[in-house]
Amino acid sequence: MQRALILSDIHGEENGLRWMLEEVWKTVGPIDAYLCLGDGVRDFDRAESFIRRRDPHAAMIAVRGNCDFVADYPERRVIPFGGLKLYMTHGHIHRVKSGLDYLYGAARAEGADIALYGHTHRANVEYTTPWLINPGAAKDDCCALLEIDGGKPHVKLISLGFK
Repeated sequence: MQRALILSDIHGEENGLRWMLEEVWKTVGPIDAYLCLGDGVRDFDRAESFIRRRDPHAAMIAVRGNCDFVADYPERRVIPFGGLKLYMTHGHIHRVKSGLDYLYGAARAEGADIALYGHTHRANVEYTTPWLINPGAAKDDCCALLEIDGGKPHVKLISLGFK
């Protein structure tokens, strides 16, 4: 089984991110990949050594969002994970606040099994083909856990609900 922790919209809340990760880690086994969907890629970068103390071999993969003014991250990417193909984006380039049609089309065109997006700050899962997963905003103590076992995905939305 492979596990990915999906984060989005950290928005400068690096200390909150660390607290949330510590809380999530209490109930979750080792994580194979940490996937950041933008609007906080520098916060994600700064948290890397903290994360690596727990999961030293985990992949750290990010895309930039509309509030990330850096050029060293792409706006979208396709990665293999657990035998599936994941499409990662923040979502602003797909206008996800107006609906998921553009995202759905882009992910299908890439042959993705699952599309990961943020931007709306609202956790959501659409069990379409491909699946569409929004982990919610990390600044509001929300994330998602994606587990893939034998090519079969399972997603759990996590909301610690203190904000």
